[in-house]
Amino acid sequence: MGYVSIITGVIGGLGLFIYGMYLLSDSLKKLSLNYLKAILEKMTSNRVKGLLAGIFVTSAIQSSSATSVLLIGFLNAGLLSLAAALPVIIGANIGTTITAQLIAFKLTKSALIFIFIGALVSLFAKKDRNKNKGLALLGFGILFLGLSTMSSAVKPLSGNDAVIGLFVNFGKQPALGILTGVIVTVLLQSSSTTIGMVIALATAGLLDLPSSIYLILGDNIGTCVTAIIASIGGRLASKKLATGHLLFNVIGTLIALPFVPLYLHYTPMISSDIARQIANTHTIFNIINAAIFMAFVPLFAKLLEKIVPGEDYEKKEVRYLDKNLLSAPDLAIQAAVNELGVMISICMGMLDKAGQCVVSYNHKLRNEISVDEDSVDEMQKSITEYLIEITKTELTEKNSRLIPAILHSVNDVERVADYCEDIVKLARRVYENNLTFSNHATDELNRLLEKTHTLMRHTKKAVENDDHKAAGITLNIESEIKSLIMEYRLKHIQRLKENVCFVDSGLVYSDMLSHIERLNAHLCNVTKGVLHIGKR
Repeated sequence: MGYVSIITGVIGGLGLFIYGMYLLSDSLKKLSLNYLKAILEKMTSNRVKGLLAGIFVTSAIQSSSATSVLLIGFLNAGLLSLAAALPVIIGANIGTTITAQLIAFKLTKSALIFIFIGALVSLFAKKDRNKNKGLALLGFGILFLGLSTMSSAVKPLSGNDAVIGLFVNFGKQPALGILTGVIVTVLLQSSSTTIGMVIALATAGLLDLPSSIYLILGDNIGTCVTAIIASIGGRLASKKLATGHLLFNVIGTLIALPFVPLYLHYTPMISSDIARQIANTHTIFNIINAAIFMAFVPLFAKLLEKIVPGEDYEKKEVRYLDKNLLSAPDLAIQAAVNELGVMISICMGMLDKAGQCVVSYNHKLRNEISVDEDSVDEMQKSITEYLIEITKTELTEKNSRLIPAILHSVNDVERVADYCEDIVKLARRVYENNLTFSNHATDELNRLLEKTHTLMRHTKKAVENDDHKAAGITLNIESEIKSLIMEYRLKHIQRLKENVCFVDSGLVYSDMLSHIERLNAHLCNVTKGVLHIGKR
């Protein structure tokens, strides 16, 4: 067999292995993702449960990378704390060793049977769930077919002393072996694929146990890159978790290195099969590493806080909706009004940030506005539920009229938050498409946003103090804003004719004018409620 055949065999086998691994993992995720998400949410109340959750979830979906991405999603959503997520990621390192154990069973002779059954089930099953079961079997078979193809392709090299000497160097030079394991795993984005390659080469007689061990240690470090990539652009908590995952494996590797000779002495006593020895290496390393770190999770979390300092921009929680006030409707309604004032305050902050993004787009401010919008949505829901509870009590005629008015106002303020976010989305469009506004357009937008901020400030005052004077001022400001928007639209058309403004930028500018106009209309709906006019 020539070298061309060997290379094509290795590449083809590796392709089959990667695709089989993807198909297996993807199908298992589709079969059980919602269930596994629920497990992650519930089993993080203490360290041991978190560890078990990480082991179980990763074993089920055959991917520690997928588990780390799930965890980062939970952290970005604020559903998990860093201290709760660390044991899960440690457990994921143990769970991913199941792949190596399965590979070590050498089911290559049964690969075609799995492929045949999996293909039949996936093609003829009517339910998506059954199709995914078939695809999982198909992926499992393709995985072992790829492994068999790689092993067969490199088999002729087992008689080449130069090639064997090259691979044995990984055992003689630990740093080289570890670095190679890191690089290969980073490139393939899968620790399981690296382990599959190591087992295939070892089975063909090209790798000995020492070389395999150092490659596996590097593989554990390389797999951290997925969490690092997933954390980019996310909350600080996700960056801390990704850093923790990397430190966990690097420190674990440094601890394991002095004990490699001891391991080499005892491992052959457990099994004479090198594939099983490699799989056991992977499992034992991660179990011991987890046992060491589990005792220090709180300290480890504190260390990560220092390495990646700072706090995430957090959602605002409701402050005034005390259920004990429900027995006193007047006080409960006032609490709801106070919470409505908080919603308006958040919107004022959102509008300021939107204005800054219009002038100079900022990803950090965009993320903060997204968090603020979530806060307003949650408050809308909480206030609505609270007001519904108030209606279950005995109410005066005045309070019976007030509750629908407050409900309308809550919905209007929520729409104000949406428009603030929409303005930022338009600012992002300008940034990403390298568009520019003319100086006139920028000045006009700034003037409108300043007047809107003033209107919003008076709206807050009108709502919190039942201030009719402030409410009247908002209607005057809205009338002025409408006149300005009409004037600016005419000026914009003139600038287009004179080629001072370009069409793409002009479309965004027009959309911003519309958003500002609608935003102010919703604010004035609120103040009309204070004045008892209009639809209220």
